[in-house]
Amino acid sequence: MLQSVKEKLFEIDSKKLELDSLQKKFVIECKRFAARIIEGKIRSAISLNHEKAMELGEKGLKPVKKQVNEIIDNISDSVEEIINNEELWLHSREELSTDNFPRGQYTMKGRHGPEILEKAVRKLLSPAGKILLQYNLDTCENWQEETDYIYYRHDIDWSYEMKQCMDQYKKRFDELYALVKGYELLSMETRENDALELWDSL
Repeated sequence: MLQSVKEKLFEIDSKKLELDSLQKKFVIECKRFAARIIEGKIRSAISLNHEKAMELGEKGLKPVKKQVNEIIDNISDSVEEIINNEELWLHSREELSTDNFPRGQYTMKGRHGPEILEKAVRKLLSPAGKILLQYNLDTCENWQEETDYIYYRHDIDWSYEMKQCMDQYKKRFDELYALVKGYELLSMETRENDALELWDSL
């Protein structure tokens, strides 16, 4: 029985490593996605608010473009800080039990990502929203200020690669739950057997 418990712990650790790998893959895909979507939102705002853009002219738009380029250049650091946050990746908890296992947290909701990550992905657009509002190139109809961040109000379609990665993560996360449950059952059986062995030895 003791060997079975050790084997189950090994399986849990192996599953966590698989989830670590998917987490890293998601972060990489998120960096690509964030750079594309920020540039897309900026270009869309310039196009839709062309009169304001022309009013700003070359002199007014140059600092806007400089700031946008800086955001995109630093997107890797932003994603690491916001998305690669241990609080969002619950498999990395030191202790997992079936009592507090956060099942269902990583279920895709149609075009939306799981709630636990959706808001974090939206945070990545915050610097772009701040610039657009600052230069009156967009309005609060599209952006909502909330504490330290400005969130895009409308749907954000995750990339195909992000969705695929999250589907795989959810599947492995559910498998981790099954392993944790199995470990708990084996541990209980071991304790029960140890108690009976002690009793029988008296």
